Amino acid sequence: MSVKKSGFFCFFCGKHCSLIAHVEDGKVTRVTKDKESGILSDICPDAKGPVTIPGVYHHPDRLKYPLKRKGKKGGGQWERISWDEALGSIVEKFQSCKEEFGPESIAMVLGEPKGLDFAFGQRLATVLGTPNVITPGCYCGVQTAAANQFTHGSMMVNADYDTQKTGCMVIWGNNPRHIGGTFNGMMPTEIDERLKNGCKLIVIDPGTIDYASKADLWIKPKPAMDGLLALGMIKVVIEEGLYDKEFVARWTVGFEELKTHVATFLLEDIERETWVPRDQIIEAARMIARHTPCIIGTGNALEGTIAALQTCRAVFILNGLTGSVGVPGGLIVKTQNKFHRPGKFYFPKGFPRQKENSIANDFVLAIGSAYVPTQTLVNTILTDKPYSIKAGLFSVTNPLCTYPDAKATYDALMKLEFMAVAEIFHTPTTAIADIVLPAALPGEHATIAYWPAWTGQVKCDPKFIDPPGEAWPDMKIFNELAKRLGFGEYFFEDTDEKMLDFWLKPSGITFEEFKTKRILYPDHAYLKGNEDKFFQTPSGKMEIFSAQMEQLGISPLPYFEELIKPKQVAAPSADYPLIFTNRKETGFMLSGYRSDPAMRKRYPEPLVEIHPDTAREAGIEEGDRVYIEAAKGRIVQKAQLNSNLDRRVIMPAFGWWFPEAPEATQYGWRKSNLNVLTNGYPEELSTGAVQLRGIPCRIYKADDAPL
Repeated sequence: MSVKKSGFFCFFCGKHCSLIAHVEDGKVTRVTKDKESGILSDICPDAKGPVTIPGVYHHPDRLKYPLKRKGKKGGGQWERISWDEALGSIVEKFQSCKEEFGPESIAMVLGEPKGLDFAFGQRLATVLGTPNVITPGCYCGVQTAAANQFTHGSMMVNADYDTQKTGCMVIWGNNPRHIGGTFNGMMPTEIDERLKNGCKLIVIDPGTIDYASKADLWIKPKPAMDGLLALGMIKVVIEEGLYDKEFVARWTVGFEELKTHVATFLLEDIERETWVPRDQIIEAARMIARHTPCIIGTGNALEGTIAALQTCRAVFILNGLTGSVGVPGGLIVKTQNKFHRPGKFYFPKGFPRQKENSIANDFVLAIGSAYVPTQTLVNTILTDKPYSIKAGLFSVTNPLCTYPDAKATYDALMKLEFMAVAEIFHTPTTAIADIVLPAALPGEHATIAYWPAWTGQVKCDPKFIDPPGEAWPDMKIFNELAKRLGFGEYFFEDTDEKMLDFWLKPSGITFEEFKTKRILYPDHAYLKGNEDKFFQTPSGKMEIFSAQMEQLGISPLPYFEELIKPKQVAAPSADYPLIFTNRKETGFMLSGYRSDPAMRKRYPEPLVEIHPDTAREAGIEEGDRVYIEAAKGRIVQKAQLNSNLDRRVIMPAFGWWFPEAPEATQYGWRKSNLNVLTNGYPEELSTGAVQLRGIPCRIYKADDAPL
């Protein structure tokens, strides 16, 4: 029997490696690395895509038909229904909510985009009239993008493709070999090439990552104190005169204000608050400034505190002071690709989104980025303030495991009058839904992948197998709902390949032609030769002091007082003497794909890393079941000793639930889910960021708690 090979892009993490699907008799028999096209196929060590994707496509537990709840909410009893009945139920509830309570009583709840699903969900919310689109932007991506926008005038600030000229790399709060490279696009192959060329490497991470053993310097800061560490390095660079004086004089605004501020504190203050020795702070700052151009590659770890925006600002300013922006081997600015911008698709003409009616009206950057912080939805449902949320449509998201304060999230969703959830498997969130819709994955339908948007790349994902049963792409679900709600003229007749031609029209190619081309790359620019348009800020320069931020009521500089706030929110005590950060296990993507037997065989249980000395004091040995307790609750995980950790820090695993557990328990989300321990408040008042790291806790043996 012949085997058909189809190129596609891995949909697990943001790196989107090019892969080859081997299709035989309508089934994907295996997935392999793309060795022929020349497109990035930088497979992670766990090979998440090749190992997991075949099993996920053909898993017997895939959702195949629409379901309606029978009996009490969360009881685990379902009735198969038709798509006509499922869509009709959603439309009926949405229309009644709109008429009785206003369109803002409906929430559109979205997760990380896989294809065009996110854009369709945003557009449906707009025409429906609800400003309440809930996304994880409050702790993923927005802080980095906003800090780049305020500092450089573009969110598309990336590492240069030229790996020959880079003098120093910093990997900060990121594990690039496993989780899609750094946020500014430093991929493992490029990092390896730079290392071969003699480039210096600094790793800043309290935990062990692959590149730590290759680093010239490995710094282990106190979790949540990264911003202060960056500010301390800025102090060294300025006061030792290590900054690029020509670049700073010609291409920055606000240097004197920054210089004045860093004189108000001592390096000993930074050492005390970050746990990083003074000499190590100085050594890192000198290495960054003397080995230029330097690329500081950050990750999601910097976005998990109430100082997230200012932390990212401090890091980007540090990078800029060395003159490493806009030069070969440093940071470059990419230009928007020739592609119909999803952001424009969100807002069809004649349908202005009523921001003043949003439950997130207080969060100026959240509103400007078209999202509501996750915990704001939870709090609004629980309190009915400023008004009641009555219904929600959920897509590519599992809030019970991924939202902070899982108990409050559960209480809120149980209170919600109506929940429709589109998913590929049952999850803790589908378990408490009223309607469950079977979703199709990329490869089971044709789509275009554009996320993460700041990379500027647009990728072709063709269809090569049929979806299971009656599963639909999420974008088709949104499209069909729009038509039934009376907004068909603003959507498409169908979400087929002809529809995809619309998105590619600016590029001058059709989707059929795109199947051969496979990827559209953005252009990029250096500062030299583009002096008049490189920095798209109001001043036309890199803005150390941001007047824009000041006008929005946000601190215009990353002040010491702003960056120390995570400590003020969560300080260790006699009851909770340790602090935890978190880690994403390398075999999974957030809370997803736990049903895959191949990866679960490798990672059968959630592991919490702990220093051997800390374990010994608590009577804990390798492999013991342990309780991790914080003020919000208690969970159980399995101890894994790691002598590289600080003795005061533990690192629990993120996103755990148990597909094998009874559905009536909502698949055991309470047992090991890290977000049982986190809190939805307080919030950073521009993006809605909350404290997900640096939280006080204690750990002790749990012999009576099997996993």
